[in-house]
Amino acid sequence: MKKKHLYEIDLMRGLIMLGVLSVHSITVYISQLEDWTPSLLTLSMIHSSMHFTRMAFMFITGLVLFITYYRRDFNTLIFWKKRILLIAIPYFFWTIIYILFNAGFNGSFRSFLHVLGQSLISGSQGYLYYVLVTFQFYIIFPLLLYGLRKFEKWHRHIFAGSFIFQLLLMSFYKYMLPTLHTAEWPYLFRVWVANYGVFVLTYECWFITGGILACHYDLIRRFIERHFKLIVTTLVISVLVVWAHYFFDRLMLNDSDHRAKMVEQPLLVPYSFFVILFMLYLGIKWAGRRHKPNWQTFSRFVQLASNNSFGMFLIQPFPLFVLGLIVPVIPAPSWLFFISIPFAILFVYFSSMLIAYLFNKTPILSYCVGRKSKIFQRQLKSDHVLKNTQ
Repeated sequence: MKKKHLYEIDLMRGLIMLGVLSVHSITVYISQLEDWTPSLLTLSMIHSSMHFTRMAFMFITGLVLFITYYRRDFNTLIFWKKRILLIAIPYFFWTIIYILFNAGFNGSFRSFLHVLGQSLISGSQGYLYYVLVTFQFYIIFPLLLYGLRKFEKWHRHIFAGSFIFQLLLMSFYKYMLPTLHTAEWPYLFRVWVANYGVFVLTYECWFITGGILACHYDLIRRFIERHFKLIVTTLVISVLVVWAHYFFDRLMLNDSDHRAKMVEQPLLVPYSFFVILFMLYLGIKWAGRRHKPNWQTFSRFVQLASNNSFGMFLIQPFPLFVLGLIVPVIPAPSWLFFISIPFAILFVYFSSMLIAYLFNKTPILSYCVGRKSKIFQRQLKSDHVLKNTQ
């Protein structure tokens, strides 16, 4: 069966990447503000409602893979060889680059190898945790694919169970884990709780939901289009609830700023769903208009942003580093400080896109942003043509 391309996902990738870089750019600004001041509380309140991006990334990863393979013949070894190799190269490359950039070792080769090993295990360099989670998802994907195929009649029950488990898991991370003494726990459980942010189980609901949506895409798409007004209304209410929740955690529970807006908390599970549905609706509407003359320029930009989104994610620490040098110079808080935030986000977004684009268009280097080198693709095509003519 021919692979189905969902153009609406291209717009979603661009929007999610804009959200990711906005979150990280605003983090730089928040670091310059004093805690408990009105400026920090207001900016952090807005910041807290932007923490859907990680879940949205995992959702799209699941959706694209299941759309690609659910109705097609599947070979586990071929899948692992193709997918894991394609992200292993950028994972190793950027881990090494960021170790050298941060100079996180004492200069000896032995120290470098030690830091490299620890970094590869933890995904701690840059924002490479996402790639490490993706590695794990690729490993278990054949099992998930088999399960969703085998129990297709039970998809509603699987989704409900996954959703409830995700709420319980986020509640555990938010409210119970900080109070537990884990030193006596079995080793594997200690590793899990110490590194839950890079553990695939932490995002199980988003991978499974993406898979179930892929299996019933046309049906769910019609549902989204019919109930768009309800989705928007619920999303607006959800944003207000997230803001209120941030202030409740800060003022009533006396939580730190970091803890009050942490990604792993139960409220963000349903909230992220509504944001994802909203972005998917926007993508569907754009996909239906992308060939119209007055949409051509925007459509080309969407395609550019989508093609370079993974590279932008890998490269973002460099423009964020530059931003970290500029922001402390701006008086804070001041009107100039807050007015500069949108321009800072655009700087990080487009500079990351430019560097990713250059990598993408350069033979060999394109593998470092998860893209096959075009020079080898042309060679393979030439060899195939030559073989067929013999």
